[in-house]
Amino acid sequence: MDDFTFIIILLPIIFMLHEFEEIICFKPWIERNQPWLITKYPQFSKLVAHLNEMSVPTFAMLVLEEFILVSIVTITALTLHWYNIWVAIFTAFAFHILIQIIQWIIIRKYIPVIITSLLAVPYIFWGLNTILKEIPINYIILYWICGVFVMCINLYITHKIADKKTV
Repeated sequence: MDDFTFIIILLPIIFMLHEFEEIICFKPWIERNQPWLITKYPQFSKLVAHLNEMSVPTFAMLVLEEFILVSIVTITALTLHWYNIWVAIFTAFAFHILIQIIQWIIIRKYIPVIITSLLAVPYIFWGLNTILKEIPINYIILYWICGVFVMCINLYITHKIADKKTV
């Protein structure tokens, strides 16, 4: 098995390990830190309130939806060799990890994604290095833009649906 295939196979696994940390730790963390977050970052008070109101089962359902998408794209890449959508998902995930590391640096205390974010960094560098050997950089940038765009739309829609649910 070559490195590119192995990196493709690892994405759903790395994704879920990261999401497990968030599912398990996020609710207690946000409950403990909501007053501090709102005081320190009042511009995000609505987002913090939204996250605090979301139940763990609802959050887990959002993660399940994302995991299904990541898995479908991974299986498609492995079986049909359609790598462009997989690269879009991988680079969007890498961007997501980067944003969470930046959040941790700004907040300067544990956030319930930082352990697995830091552990994912070697995988992301390895993946990007391998992808750069297979796909021209201009395509990777285009796929990354598309992946982040789709990720943002997906997060917006799923969180709007979560607002209407009481689980």
